[in-house]
Amino acid sequence: MKRSKIYFIGRKQGFGKRRWRLSHLENRRYKESEGLKEVSHRIVQTRFMSLSDSIWVRVRPEFTTDKEIACINRRLEPYRKIKTIINDTSCFYNYDSKDRTFGIWRKKKIPCPAFLPICPIDADNDIESTVNRIREFIDENGKVFLRTNNETAAKGMFLLDRDTSLQEITEKLKTLISRCKYFLQQRKDTRIVLVQFIKPETDQNFNDLYRVHILLGRVLSYYAVTADLNVFHNCDMDLNSLNRFIELNISISEIVEKHKDKIIKASEVLGCNLGAIEFFIRDGNPIFLEFNPMWGGQASKIGFGNTKFQSYLLKNKTQLSEKIPNIYSFLNYRNYYKNLFKNIHSHCTE
Repeated sequence: MKRSKIYFIGRKQGFGKRRWRLSHLENRRYKESEGLKEVSHRIVQTRFMSLSDSIWVRVRPEFTTDKEIACINRRLEPYRKIKTIINDTSCFYNYDSKDRTFGIWRKKKIPCPAFLPICPIDADNDIESTVNRIREFIDENGKVFLRTNNETAAKGMFLLDRDTSLQEITEKLKTLISRCKYFLQQRKDTRIVLVQFIKPETDQNFNDLYRVHILLGRVLSYYAVTADLNVFHNCDMDLNSLNRFIELNISISEIVEKHKDKIIKASEVLGCNLGAIEFFIRDGNPIFLEFNPMWGGQASKIGFGNTKFQSYLLKNKTQLSEKIPNIYSFLNYRNYYKNLFKNIHSHCTE
């Protein structure tokens, strides 16, 4: 069997003396290198872009500057028509800037929240008018997020509603203007954006978030997380969320299968072919929220939920693995990345 070759490129690899070593990949995930070694009879890392069959762009968007993107773009240009490029930097701003993401989705009739982009420089020059625009958007949508358009992990984000005073709006707006001015030095597409708050459809006091991982036009994996908080992370799940978590992950395969074409399309219209796409369910249909090209949070490192939550899943693996196989498959990190690289190889050789 002919082995395919993969080349990794990011902000550092491909430029420095350590560019050949998988251990120095940007945003390397736990057990990822072991997974690649497991399938080395099919796919191997190459030292030379010209000899590769596939090129995987590895950047952490929130830390990547315009200059670095331009540099990677130049290196990819000769190979775009002849090699498989995973998450080409030509589509970088489509997912890095949330307002661009929503704009593309709206144009393609893919359901997503209402949004309103705000230029931080214009806002700084006319605070009063900008605050009035924000108030109007709140009045229309009831509850909204005021945030920067290219930060992750709920940084630079405030939740506003009709009870929020004009003074509070002004203070939060000024905070975001200052954040944007800092980022604008290296990332010119930085803006402030208002995003409609959408409460997921649930008969309990939980907010349910679905995450599906896409690879080269296929569904690679999926899971759902939940918590009784408006803004939450995987680590916020505790034993009170456990039953709901299990319930969601028992039924998620049917949801993904039902909406698979729409989920894949939401990724492809951004120009991306690898990443995690997140959505809520309302009225039985997905409302898309975000695309993350380089997942690597807590679930990808130590598991789901807090310590007690993780302990329960571990102790009850035998009982639960048949009910929620998607969770235990994701937690088998070495095998998970082995399958990921096998799929890249298959795509390059089929």
